[in-house]
Amino acid sequence: MHICDLTTLYIDGGEGGVNTYLTEKAQYLTAHQSGHRHTIIVPGVKNARRSLHGSTLYTLRSPRFFYNPHHRVLTNFRQIQQILAAEKPDVIEVDCVYFLSHWARAAMGGWQAPLIGFYHSHLPTLYAGPLTRRFGASVSRMVEHSAWAYVGYCMQPLDKVLVASPDIYERLIQRIDKKVEQVSLGVNLSLFHPREANAELSPEHRPTILYVGRLSQEKDLSVLFEAFRLLNQHGRYQLRIVGDGPLRKETEKFVRSTPHAFCAGLIPYGERLAECYATADVLALPSRNETFGLAVLEALASGIPVVAVQQGGPSSLLHSRVGALAMPGDPGDFAEKLQHVLEDQTIASHCRTYVTQRFSWDKTFTKLLSIYESLNQGNGAALYQPTLENGGLK
Repeated sequence: MHICDLTTLYIDGGEGGVNTYLTEKAQYLTAHQSGHRHTIIVPGVKNARRSLHGSTLYTLRSPRFFYNPHHRVLTNFRQIQQILAAEKPDVIEVDCVYFLSHWARAAMGGWQAPLIGFYHSHLPTLYAGPLTRRFGASVSRMVEHSAWAYVGYCMQPLDKVLVASPDIYERLIQRIDKKVEQVSLGVNLSLFHPREANAELSPEHRPTILYVGRLSQEKDLSVLFEAFRLLNQHGRYQLRIVGDGPLRKETEKFVRSTPHAFCAGLIPYGERLAECYATADVLALPSRNETFGLAVLEALASGIPVVAVQQGGPSSLLHSRVGALAMPGDPGDFAEKLQHVLEDQTIASHCRTYVTQRFSWDKTFTKLLSIYESLNQGNGAALYQPTLENGGLK
């Protein structure tokens, strides 16, 4: 089977959840010598074709996204059409936040293939909410409603929609008239594991709170910053921030004005990032609308607990034996949960076992391939019903 991933969420030269997903997918397909071909089409700095762990990766020269310049947006339909026509994949997977499903369907012409969407990013409340909240509740509701209509339109040509977490699954099935299925993401258990402390990463011998992720508005970094200030009124902690994004300057300003806070910038997916996890004492994830939370699994696999919020993907991944969940948007509660997890030395001992028993990329891609094969054998393109009303809204 020839599998094609077509996404605009990949960050060329950067890091992100979709980058990790595609990297691990390429490694899995190569390692298992399954006979499947794998083609990936993503935005990039320039037009190029290269190998990614045995898969073929096309980057298409694309403009930067105005809201987040680290992201680029696929705009050249003709290039996509030419690649798809030449490759003729048996199944195509797209992201659900852009017009790629429509482009892929149009590019097929007389040849048809199942079209699957993976819902990696929850637009209605991940972006619409944070960007419009300051204009009042009525404006925020109107924009959120428009975002749902947009998501419905983007999903219109899809044969199936995949989601990673139960939380997002429940949101989607209430609003989108589509066949939705949950496929949990995984973690590289060989890369992320407990290690001996690296003195260079923790020079002050203080308990270390780690943040790994984009430095952007929807990540609720202000909650983490205020929580850390509150914590250090009563204790001796340090905060290590790993990532890059639109709020890099604001983050660096916070670090300069806050004792024992450090910003390491972007650390590529690999051994050095794994060392950062293993050297920390807790991962802090204040964002209220993560569709899954790969960083949660990477931390747990590294043997450190996680404090996140009671909303989004992490709310389904965590329980009291491996971390804690705080009220969304509440720095005081977030600080209390961090202090509790840091003081309870027994929590860390359960993390690795918990994630090993439940999450791995092998499980993810075994299930994903079974979905591909089922749709492919059933002629998934014939399932396409372009009759949804209001762009897919019930």
